Amino acid sequence: MGDIEKLQEVPLIIWILLAVVLLIQGSWIFYDASKRGENKWLWGLFGILNTPSNLIVYLIVTRIIFKTKECYKCGKNVKENALYCPYCGNKFEDDDRI
Repeated sequence: MGDIEKLQEVPLIIWILLAVVLLIQGSWIFYDASKRGENKWLWGLFGILNTPSNLIVYLIVTRIIFKTKECYKCGKNVKENALYCPYCGNKFEDDDRI
């Protein structure tokens, strides 16, 4: 049997469920990335491509590698070692940076 014939044997409901899961995952990543100040369009598109490995990659990169803190002036999330807030321009003191 060829690869196309094998794909035709997969029930339509499986394809629909896969599409729904990918859209939900991409939407959640898009929403979370926009709250964190990340590139929401890039991460959202990345989340639509594959499940669950892209979700795991997103969580590792944004939670462990790119640690953030909240700007005490505007409340936006900025990189932990930032000198200035990219949103409001607030300068962080040395004791504010971790």
